[in-house]
Amino acid sequence: MIRDIFVFEATGFDPYENLATEKCLMDRVLPGQCILYLWQNQNTVVIGRNQNAFKECRISLLEEDGVRLARRLSGGGAVFHDKGNLNFTFLLPRADFDISRQSEVILRACRAFGIPAELSGRNDLTALGHKFSGSAFYKSGSRAYHHGTLLLHADLERMGRYFSPPKAKLE
Repeated sequence: MIRDIFVFEATGFDPYENLATEKCLMDRVLPGQCILYLWQNQNTVVIGRNQNAFKECRISLLEEDGVRLARRLSGGGAVFHDKGNLNFTFLLPRADFDISRQSEVILRACRAFGIPAELSGRNDLTALGHKFSGSAFYKSGSRAYHHGTLLLHADLERMGRYFSPPKAKLE
């Protein structure tokens, strides 16, 4: 049972530092605790642990535009991060991990700002039928995390520019 909730906000936009901080927080969360980590990356494509960057991304464009490429511990698809989105991570003991409860926290926060947010599909959040957040998960030993990206003012053109998804995925 969660007794203590902590909020940790990153101060920088470096994806490698932010992902390392996420891992560090996970390694330190204690029984009865939940840490909500809020962070942003600047101009970064983040891929899941099982993705092949050469198949998913247009590597030459990333290099040309100075966009960083980072790999996270969780699975899931490739995402583009810029200062127009906010990343969240719930870090907690595995026994207290509850995707629906964690998603409800994000939904309630969105609704408090007047966004008619809903849970859709497996792990997506939508507003007025448009996806604005996806989630991924990671469990290790007695700890787990649930993280996702909230699209606030993301550059949608750049978001699509760096990916080369399989044809079947687009269909």
